[in-house]
Amino acid sequence: MNSAAVLDLANSPHAVVRPVPPGRVGVAEGFWADRMRTMRSHGLDRQFEQCEVTGRLRNFERAAGRLAGEFEGRYYNDSDVYKWLEAASYGLARTPSTALRARVDGVIEAIAAAQRPDGYINSYFSGPRTSWRYRNLTDEHELYCMGHLIQAGVAHRRSTGSDRLFDIVVRAADHICATFGPEGRQEPDGHPGIELALVELGRETGNPAYLRRAVFFLDQRGADPPNLSGLHYHQDHAPVREQRAADGHSVRLTYLAAAMADAAMDTGEAELLEASIRLWESAYERRAYVTGGLGSRYQGEAFGADYELPNDRAYAETCAAVGGIFWNARLLAATGDARYADWLEAALYNGALVGVSPDGAAYFYANPLAADSQPTPDDQGGVHSSGAQQTGGGHRRQPWYDTACCPPNIARLLLSLPGYAYGVSPGALWVHQYLPGHVQALLPDGKSMTPRIATRYPWDGDVDLVVDDAPDEPVELRLRIPGWAEGASLEVQGAREAVEPGSYASIRRVWSAGTTLRLRLPMDVRLVASHPRVQANTGRVAIARGPVIYCIEAADHPESNVDALVLGPDSNLRAHDEPDLLGGLTTIRGLAGVAVQNQSDELYGRFGGAKPELTGTTSLTAIPYYAWANRTPGAMRVWIPYVDH
Repeated sequence: MNSAAVLDLANSPHAVVRPVPPGRVGVAEGFWADRMRTMRSHGLDRQFEQCEVTGRLRNFERAAGRLAGEFEGRYYNDSDVYKWLEAASYGLARTPSTALRARVDGVIEAIAAAQRPDGYINSYFSGPRTSWRYRNLTDEHELYCMGHLIQAGVAHRRSTGSDRLFDIVVRAADHICATFGPEGRQEPDGHPGIELALVELGRETGNPAYLRRAVFFLDQRGADPPNLSGLHYHQDHAPVREQRAADGHSVRLTYLAAAMADAAMDTGEAELLEASIRLWESAYERRAYVTGGLGSRYQGEAFGADYELPNDRAYAETCAAVGGIFWNARLLAATGDARYADWLEAALYNGALVGVSPDGAAYFYANPLAADSQPTPDDQGGVHSSGAQQTGGGHRRQPWYDTACCPPNIARLLLSLPGYAYGVSPGALWVHQYLPGHVQALLPDGKSMTPRIATRYPWDGDVDLVVDDAPDEPVELRLRIPGWAEGASLEVQGAREAVEPGSYASIRRVWSAGTTLRLRLPMDVRLVASHPRVQANTGRVAIARGPVIYCIEAADHPESNVDALVLGPDSNLRAHDEPDLLGGLTTIRGLAGVAVQNQSDELYGRFGGAKPELTGTTSLTAIPYYAWANRTPGAMRVWIPYVDH
């Protein structure tokens, strides 16, 4: 109870690093505590209200026969309620709330009433549509929805100790196992999600049937003839163990590949893990944005070709960044390789966090890396598959969407975030992410270790770790040194230790209470160059500091067209703390050249590569990418022209 483990790998024989449950991690005041508190105190309430006003909750009442009328919304809307339940469960684990618990209990009661005697549940496929069950698994998301229900049920049980929702999900899972399998229906769902859920349910119950069914669903893709569409869009073009490129719908790919790694940790099937790693290398080495965003094409919300990374037309759905975090967390657990923790961090501070406003009230579905003050012609009055209305003022945050997968997805990520910070392996405690606070870590041999961390990360690179309690035998502390942290240093009681960026620094010793480790991560402003094959970024750089990617926004440059701003060796970029700006952040300030207007518009702004003529200089302010579009509507750029005068 109250462990609220996101991944419980205690009995997964092939896991290398087992996450420390968030219930054992205390997060002190600061960057993430603020965001978690805002999501608990405001975000969950507003999302619940949206589920009410858009009919998502009424749909369960109709399915139970308590309310007349037609189903409201899209056929996969149940999944948003389930993700909200999962997020709310994590919130209850950290901060008990009578009001939130009452809402959770009310939703659970409605779900219980809507469940059919055989365990099936989907509020769309009920009443006059009952006979439509499983008629089109390629497109209609029934197993995907039940997957999110199962994940919510596991989270609720671990958070509250109650079986009220868990009993519902076990009946649903048993129905799935009885319906699908070698002797039953062969199709997987067009949108992965059930696979992750069944693996975790198997861990929670100890019932191996759920793990077997998860692997069965994974292996139904790429059949000949196809069980789904046979298309790359659904990752159905080849068996998952043979797939080599991150193709198709980006969110589906992240959930699928995460499930492959997840199942491998319990089965030991090396082919599944190796295939997941191949897909990761395709996605993150050749098809990912510097923000950790995934999915470069609006069409199909999909990956593009290698190095096809447009900025203004980037889709980079919030759910894809969140799914990428789930994927990286599982590969980190399966291998202990720091590169997965590095990309998890990049997506966390940039590609995922940009999806929610500082007050937890407004969201992004798609996350371009460049936006104009007015919408592009394709966006004039148009509605994307996200349901996001694009009107005058360009790309804008919304309080909700017709397809509202992103708001509750970011909520469940933020409220389970401490579960991604630490890990344990035999004789070792791993520090993956630097959150101020403490951890009470149980090592696999049953011994405990309790360090606390003081830091202002990500705004400051000083991280002090003090051991409060440790066993009277050697324990290895493994601290991640981010790949960007050239020049990092580590001292233990004044003695220097070796560190290497992109790896874990390892110190093994008998620890005494009060022993202090001082990690210093350089927070110099960095200019990041893109791979030369990314044509959209020819002649451009991105500004970064620590794990945070920056952008320039029209709100800070009322006298200049952001496309006319040019960086160079004399820009003299410096960090400035801004405690009263957008919830408190660090800006980057300096000088920029100003290009002749028609050159910036027609050459640099659209094609790149031509050295512009400069007419003078002006001040430049860059803000964290996650914080853009929270002030006066206007243009934004992540990649900025650079001229070596």
